[in-house]
Amino acid sequence: MPYYPIFLDLDNQKVLVVGGGEVAERKIRSLLIYGCQISIISPHLTPHLKELVAKKRIHHLSYESLGTVMDDAFMVITATDDPEVNKQIAWRARKQGLLVNAVDQPGDCNFIMPSIVKRGDLQIAISTAGKSPALAKKLRKEMERMFGPEYDSFLDLLGMIRKKLLSRGQASSRNKILFQELVDSKLLDLIKKGNRNGVSTTLRSILGEDFPIGDIVKQVCRRI
Repeated sequence: MPYYPIFLDLDNQKVLVVGGGEVAERKIRSLLIYGCQISIISPHLTPHLKELVAKKRIHHLSYESLGTVMDDAFMVITATDDPEVNKQIAWRARKQGLLVNAVDQPGDCNFIMPSIVKRGDLQIAISTAGKSPALAKKLRKEMERMFGPEYDSFLDLLGMIRKKLLSRGQASSRNKILFQELVDSKLLDLIKKGNRNGVSTTLRSILGEDFPIGDIVKQVCRRI
């Protein structure tokens, strides 16, 4: 059965991670940038996880608190080195209707984590439905070479322009044409080359001389 792709808002959501090894560390590293509140249960932690606990970026709890923490959790990730423990925790979480991922045990999950290419707000998720994480990793590395840091600036530029265009209240059909012209223009290549004048000239040619691009160009071009 194929998985349905979805992007979750984890801001301030409570996430429980069971396990304190390298796999759990990788999961936590990826979760931290999404603003969730992470609790970890494990008798042993990697040095980096200990550092995160000391800095109060994650909360280290005892196994005895599992039930209480799970009652209040939004998502559970079980990443111990014991498949049977992972299975039992996953079963308990699923019974409570929680999102649960048991590392390397797709049969015990109700969601799996894709391999991700991230460039600011641009995220490209790659999944093989758990059949070959190695292939997903290979594809991610290839796509990381294809999609450079310029995509982060380009997307920010498009987002700021979109906000200003929509605030003008003009016909959506007209906005749609402008949005497409911006995407199809040479802006991405100009940003990649650090050509600020080219960015300004291209924006004015598409949006018109009366469009307030000054602040937009300053914010985006300070990075290039």
